[in-house]
Amino acid sequence: MGKGTEEKRIRLYVVGPGLCADALSEDHEVTRCSSRQSLLDSIVEAVPDVVVMDPSRAVGKGKLLDELQSRYSRLPVVIIVEEPDVETIVKCVKGGAYDVVGPQASPEKLRRVLREAAENHRMLVEVDQLEDAYKRRGKFGGRLVGISAALQDIYACIAKVAGTDASVFLSGESGTGKELAAHTLHELSPRKDSGRLVCVDCSTIPKDLLESELFGHEKGAFTGADRRHIGHCEMAHMGTLFLDEICEMDAGLQSKLLRFLEERNFTRVGGSEPVQVDTRVIAATNRDPMEQVRNGRLREDLYYRLNVVPIHMTALRERPEDIPLLAQHFLELYGEKHNKYFWDFSPEAMRILLCYQWPGNVRELRNTIERIVVLATSDTVTPDLLPGHIREDTSGAEPPRLSVEEALKTVEDALRPPAQARPESDEVMPLEEVEKKAILEAVRKYTGNVSRAARKLGLSRATMYRKLAKYGLK
Repeated sequence: MGKGTEEKRIRLYVVGPGLCADALSEDHEVTRCSSRQSLLDSIVEAVPDVVVMDPSRAVGKGKLLDELQSRYSRLPVVIIVEEPDVETIVKCVKGGAYDVVGPQASPEKLRRVLREAAENHRMLVEVDQLEDAYKRRGKFGGRLVGISAALQDIYACIAKVAGTDASVFLSGESGTGKELAAHTLHELSPRKDSGRLVCVDCSTIPKDLLESELFGHEKGAFTGADRRHIGHCEMAHMGTLFLDEICEMDAGLQSKLLRFLEERNFTRVGGSEPVQVDTRVIAATNRDPMEQVRNGRLREDLYYRLNVVPIHMTALRERPEDIPLLAQHFLELYGEKHNKYFWDFSPEAMRILLCYQWPGNVRELRNTIERIVVLATSDTVTPDLLPGHIREDTSGAEPPRLSVEEALKTVEDALRPPAQARPESDEVMPLEEVEKKAILEAVRKYTGNVSRAARKLGLSRATMYRKLAKYGLK
C-alpha cells in the first residue's frame, strides 16, 4: 500500500519501542503505547485496526495476548520477532496471534500482513453487526420469531402500540402466536414495570365460574365461597389483562365486560362496592371476529370497543420463509433444554418442513421439533426423524411458492442491514467479496471445521457448502 493509493489508512497501536518504525509509520496511523495499561486505555477510547507488539509482551510476563483475546477476541495482533525462536512463535500462534513476522520480512511483506489483518478485522466487525441485525429483525421482543414481510408488519404495529393503553384485538388461527404477541405487547410497554400480564383462556373456564374468575367474589357470595376471591381484572391492576378466545364468553358476561372497559371499575360477585382498576385489555380469538359478530357469538359494541388496534397473526403456511428460522430457533431452544446439540437440518428434511401445511401452525412446528430433539441421536435432522404423517403428506411435493434455497436465502438476506445512501467510492468492496472473505476467515478461525464456521456466520451447513463450492474454496 503506497502513499499514492486511495486506500484507507490503517490505525495501529504499537506496544514496544522501535518496532519497525519506518515500515509502520509510512502508510499507517501509529499510536505508540508505552505499557500494557496504556494500550488497554487507548483501546477503550478507540479500537484500532491492528495491534503490533513484541513476543516478550505477548506471551511473557503479563501475557498481554491472552488478555486481548479474552477482552477483544476480534482484534488482530501481529507479533514482530527480532530473533527467530520456534517455541515463542508457536506460543504466539496458539495464543491467538493473527501472524508472526520475523526479522527477515521485508517492509512490503509487513505492510501486506497489516493490511490483510485490518481488512479481516473490519470484515469480522461487519459480521457481528449483521448478527446483531439478525437478532433484532429475526426475533422481536424476545418471543416472536420470523423475518417474513407479514411478521415485519406485525412487529412494526406492536412497536407503535405497545407504549399506549389502546385495546388490541388479536385474531388468527390456533397456534399462530397470539399469546406470544400479547406477552410482547406487555413487555414492551411501561406497564411491564408497574404490573403483571394476566392471561385468561375463556374457553377453558366453565361459563358459570368465568364471572367470578374475572371480577372475583365476596365471602358468602355463593355456596362454597368461604373467603374473598380476587379476580383476574383486579390482579391485572396497573398491568395487562389478556382475554384469549373472547368469543367463548356468554352474552351476559360480555355486557359486564363492556361496562368494565367503559368505566374501568367492576363489582365483585356478591359485593356492592365498585372496585376501580387501571388495566389494559388485549383480546384474542381464533375465529373470524366479524363472522362471530354476525352470528351473535360476539357483541358488536364489545368488538368495536376491543378492536381499537386489530392485529391478525398470519398462518404459518402463508409465510413459509419463516419456517427455516423457526425450525432452527426451536432446535437450539430444545437442544439446550434437553442437553443435546444439533448443527442443522438436511436439505430433504427442510424440503419436507417447507412442503407441509402446518394446520397447527407454529405450535405444531414447535412440538415437532421438540419431539425430534428428544428422540434423535445424531447432530443433523434427517427425514427419518420427522413424524410419519408429515412425511406422507409431503411425499413428492414441492415447497409452495418457495424453494429450500429461496427460503434459506430469505434468512440470509434478513441479516443485511438497510442500505444507506453513501457517496460512491473506490473503497467499497463488492458484496460477494465481503461474503467470500467472511467465509474464509470463519473457516480459518475454526481450523477448517465447516459446521462451526457455518454456525458462527448464521448459515446452514448446506448453504455453507454451497457457497464454498461457489467461491472455489472446497
